[in-house]
Amino acid sequence: MDLKKALPFPRKNNFEWLRLLFAMQVLIEHSASHLGYSIPEIIKHFPGVPAFFFVSGFLIYASYLNAPGFRYYQNRFLRVFPGLFFVTMGGFGVVVASKGLGFVSENLSSCLIWFLAQISLGQAFNPSLFRDIGVGVINGALWTITTEIIFYLIVPLVVLMEKGFRHTVLLLSLISLFVYIFGPQFLTESIYRDKTLYDIFALTPIVWGWMFGLGILAVKYFEKIKPVLPYFWWFILPMIPMILFGDGVVWGSAGNNIGIAYFICYLSVVLWIAFVIPHFNLPFDLSYGLYVWHMPVINLLLVFNLQSLWVAITLTSLFATTSWFLVEKPMLKLKRSSLKS
Repeated sequence: MDLKKALPFPRKNNFEWLRLLFAMQVLIEHSASHLGYSIPEIIKHFPGVPAFFFVSGFLIYASYLNAPGFRYYQNRFLRVFPGLFFVTMGGFGVVVASKGLGFVSENLSSCLIWFLAQISLGQAFNPSLFRDIGVGVINGALWTITTEIIFYLIVPLVVLMEKGFRHTVLLLSLISLFVYIFGPQFLTESIYRDKTLYDIFALTPIVWGWMFGLGILAVKYFEKIKPVLPYFWWFILPMIPMILFGDGVVWGSAGNNIGIAYFICYLSVVLWIAFVIPHFNLPFDLSYGLYVWHMPVINLLLVFNLQSLWVAITLTSLFATTSWFLVEKPMLKLKRSSLKS
């Protein structure tokens, strides 16, 4: 399929530095929370994770149509797993710094299972023997990577289903939205230890798929919304009262469980920034590195009782830069096609 004809949107956009801002938001909020710092309240009202899911829906769907088949899986693998392996080595370093090599030797099988889970599809797995290290989870932020990977695997199936039913994305998004709204009230029975069915679903696009779905719908109908994109900055106005007074599944404006109305306004502003504000290209992409490295860094600081927000930001930026130039960038050069100009 010719992407230029099927999904014509400007390849020169600002998603690159927007993702950097999303990652910084998560880094700052988690660092402040775990290290005992207060941050301006406004930062919490522009959550990075929901925005990441929306942008992923937009770009990954288009990416599949641009490079279907093996190339698609190859490109996704090269973007995610080399950096994931590198940060898992960093997480292992946190375990060694906290417990020593003797602990690793005595619990080698558990450590090995954890390592393999981190670099495959079990990022949410965290052995109980790690519970006294830092915040209790070596890299808890990686649950979103599990969700992203599952979404990557689902996209080709969604495209195939669309050939028989063109409203597939809308239907699946509505189902996901239903689970997002009502799941916390009805899927409450524990099925594994203290985890409910909703907790399990919350590691997958079953709960967050509607956010990805809005991204897919935005790129599918980009030509229809393109003429009104310059006016999308007006969505900032209804966001203000929701930030001040909003709450709940419709109007809530903070955290990953963001309100539906607020999220629609939020993503509209994201699209306005991405396509209306003049394009500014970054010579590097640290967003992934910042996101995956910030929790191991926070845990390392807690292990050494060095609770400094600025040290957390500096160290995470250093590891993210190293990841980009030594791991991610060399791997991305192996990609056979790209959405970039």
